[in-house]
Order: sequence, then structure tokens, then C-alpha cells
Amino acid sequence: MRNTALPGSLVFALVFFANLLGAAQPARASEVTISVLGLEPAAGAPETVATSITEAIRQRITSTSGYRLVPGRDLVEVKLVFSCPDEAPPCMTQAAQSIGATKVIFGNLQPVGTDAYLVTLKLLDADKGVVEGWSSEQIAKAQTAFVALRGPAQKWFAALTGQTAPGNLKITGGVVGANVWLDGAQAGILGADGLTLAGVAGGSHDVAVSKPGYEKFERKVTVASGATEKVVVELKSNGQPGEGDAAPPTDENAGRVSTPEVPAPATPPYAGARVAAWALLGLGLVGLGLGGYSSYEVSVVNSNLDPYRRYNCAGGGAPTCSPDGKTDLHALDAASQKYVNDQQSTGDGYTKLQWVGYGVGGALVATSAVFFYRGYFAHPSANASNGRRSDWIVLPSVGPNSAGALAFLAF
Repeated sequence: MRNTALPGSLVFALVFFANLLGAAQPARASEVTISVLGLEPAAGAPETVATSITEAIRQRITSTSGYRLVPGRDLVEVKLVFSCPDEAPPCMTQAAQSIGATKVIFGNLQPVGTDAYLVTLKLLDADKGVVEGWSSEQIAKAQTAFVALRGPAQKWFAALTGQTAPGNLKITGGVVGANVWLDGAQAGILGADGLTLAGVAGGSHDVAVSKPGYEKFERKVTVASGATEKVVVELKSNGQPGEGDAAPPTDENAGRVSTPEVPAPATPPYAGARVAAWALLGLGLVGLGLGGYSSYEVSVVNSNLDPYRRYNCAGGGAPTCSPDGKTDLHALDAASQKYVNDQQSTGDGYTKLQWVGYGVGGALVATSAVFFYRGYFAHPSANASNGRRSDWIVLPSVGPNSAGALAFLAF
């Protein structure tokens, strides 16, 4: 059986034409239908920059009266569909006619050094099959952001279509940091040297400058073809403090240029109480640790003395029996008695340390709780402003055989 499958390129072309025909809309008689096939990035040129330039030109067309943008494919895809080895007019004419456009814009993007690109654009008339407009201009990498491409895109489109050359707007005066609006769209921010808007289409435009704390400046200006129109802005204070506005000088300092005082490094609030809290907590834990160690040594002494303990016998007589009172043990000799006395003396010493450690450590921990409260939770200034003069204070209580909490009402 013969293979009757269509070639891949033919299938792709059929799908491509079907999508375009389905999306095509009848053009109004007064509009020129135009499609932007975009730019083909050369080796070393990022595709994202080529895409941004393509979208900027398409946006320029949609905002220009007398032209209607026709959706189309990218240049690389069109060349693949129509098997075009290059951008020859016959191939581009065939592509334009297939998508219902009377004109198409295409071109390429080439890197220039390490910080610039060369943008080449062509406008082809599909009815005549000739390139009727051409533009080639170098732009810096800093100009390739989509917002920054609006001006160059307007200039390129004007050059391709033979429209009047765009002009410039030079806005000076005003207040540094004020927002500048052109025809209802934000165009930039005033700097110390003002703001220059390039690539402004010739004709009448609405300029507005605003900043919080000042009355809005609005003016209608006319930009001549290829000329620079200057606009001097004067913002009047509306008497309301705006962002970054300084307080007016007092009578004593009126007319003087005041130098802002550099504030001293701020000390964290309640820093002393916080340092004392941690220091007392550390010492308290050391005291409690000493008490715990002494308790352990007392238990060791008791274990050492257990074999030497003597109790009264059940039948009476000297204490020479075991704890049950029945087993008669021998009496302690002089050496054993001396050992017992030494152990008892050692045990008494550890017992005293035990109570001192628990007592002092517990007191320090309780005191640290007071400073923790003052350093992290108390707000005396707020309490004073609210007329409050008392607070509940809860402190931990730790002992050798108990643990709990103490509550105080501080006035």
C-alpha cells in the first residue's frame, strides 16, 4: 500500500492558513491593513529583545489612526511555512496576501559590540510587491525595555510609513520627583534637569504634572514635526504636607537654610532591663545548678553512711542492730567512727550549699522575671498616658522540693 500522507510542511501550511482565515476580519475601507511579522534575531542577539521591539511596533500601529493591525505569525515561522530562503519580496508578498494584509513589517536584530543592537525594519506593499519603506538604527541595551521602546517604535513607524517626523518635549521647572503624564499615560518623573520625552508625534498633546502637596499642573501643547517643544512647569503648594515635604521654618529661622540634624543612634527601649534580666537569669541558673549538685552529693554521703548506721535492738540495749532491730551488728570501732564523723561533716556542708544554691538561685531567677517583664512587656509611657498606675506581675517560684508562681499587684 502506498504512503499517501501529505508532506509535513504542506500540513503545517494548511493549518496555518486555516487559523489565519478563521481569525481574519473584513478591513474597513478607510484603514490600511498591516501586519508585523517581527524581527529575526541574529546570532548573539537575544530573542526577548526582538520580541519586545515587535510588540512595541504592534502597539504603535493599534494607537495610530488610519491603520488596522492584522494578527500574523512571526517572521521565522512565515519563512518556514513558505520555504523562503530569505526575505525576498515575492515570498513576503505571498505571506501578506495569505493573512489579508496590504502591508507587512519585518526585519532583523543584530548585536553591535557588547552594549548595543542594530534594528533593521522594512515595510512591504503586498499589492505592488515592493519594499516601500526602510529603517536602520542602532539602540543601546538600556533602551530595550518595553516601556523605553515606545518612543523609538513611534519614530521607526513614522519613518517606514512616510509620516511626519516625531518631535520632542522638554519639561523643566516644577519639583524634583513630580510625576509627568502625557495624554493620560504616565511618561516619567521630573529630575533636577527636568524630563525630555523623545519620539512624540506631531500635533496637540495634553501634559500634566502632579505631586502630593502641590496643585496639579495641566497644559495643552502642540509639537511640531521634528521640533522640540519646551514646557516650563510651575507647581504651587496647596498648603497640605506631601510626601517628602519639609515643615515650614519658624519666624526665628525664617529665610535661613536649615541643616537637618543627624539624630543620635537610637538606644533600644528598656535595654538596661533586658541586659539585667539575662544576667540575673544566668546567675540564677548557676545557683540552682549548685543547689542541684549539692543535693546529689548529700545523697552520695547518705549512701556511704548506710552500712555504718546502727539502731536500737528490739530487746533493748545499745544501738548495735540493723534497721529491722533484729540483726545484731558489731559496734563501730574508732576508725569507723572517725569515717562516719567525716562523712557527716561533709554532708552538713553540702546541705548548707544545697539550701544556699536553691535559695539564692531561685531569688535571682525570680528577680530576672521582673526585669524580663520590664524589658520586654511593660510600656510605662503608654501606661502613663492612659492613666494606668498598676500592673499584675507573675513570677516563677522554685524550691528544692516545689515549684510554682507568685503574683504581685504593682502600683
